[in-house]
Amino acid sequence: MSMLEELAGALGGDTLGQLAGVLGADNDAVGKGVAAALPALLGGLARNSRQPDGASQLANAVGKDHDGSILDSLGSIFGGDAWAQQQASRHGESILGHLFGESRPRVEQQVQQTSGLSGAVVSKLLPLLAPIVLGYLGRKFTGGGDQQLAQNLEQERARVQQDDSMLGKVIDMLDGDDDNNGGLLDMAGDLLQGQAGKMILGQLLGR
Repeated sequence: MSMLEELAGALGGDTLGQLAGVLGADNDAVGKGVAAALPALLGGLARNSRQPDGASQLANAVGKDHDGSILDSLGSIFGGDAWAQQQASRHGESILGHLFGESRPRVEQQVQQTSGLSGAVVSKLLPLLAPIVLGYLGRKFTGGGDQQLAQNLEQERARVQQDDSMLGKVIDMLDGDDDNNGGLLDMAGDLLQGQAGKMILGQLLGR
């Protein structure tokens, strides 16, 4: 099972319903937003791991701060524990700053365009998802070393690009390999129509 499938499985069903409640948004729209955001987050991590010392920095961050325990706390974060939710969001803001930098607005714009969520909702969604993705990597690759983590991220990126050319092109744009922002928005509506996109959305919405 791919990383995207596993993450979608962890965030689907009742968990997605709780997240939609936290955001005050429609369940299907939040599902589309998550399905658009997860490839962007993994693609950005793959890009950063290719930078000088990027793989070791990512492995250190995962080993130090992301042991995967957040995956056991999703019920608290999305179920009304305001402190847990605030901590996750604050940590997520820091992650997004390192991950996307000045590219964050176009990531948010693409997720908004794909899902139909408002900009305000998307700006709350991404910080909640970011530490979950890092926690997932921490649990999956604990003790595997920086090169294994980087290699697996690249393999996931390559798998998505092979299985779904539309989603692959969007990942390239989101993680900074292509600065054609206009093309990104043109493709946003088709993001979830390919094989991989439909799979992710189906996992999230249980369809």
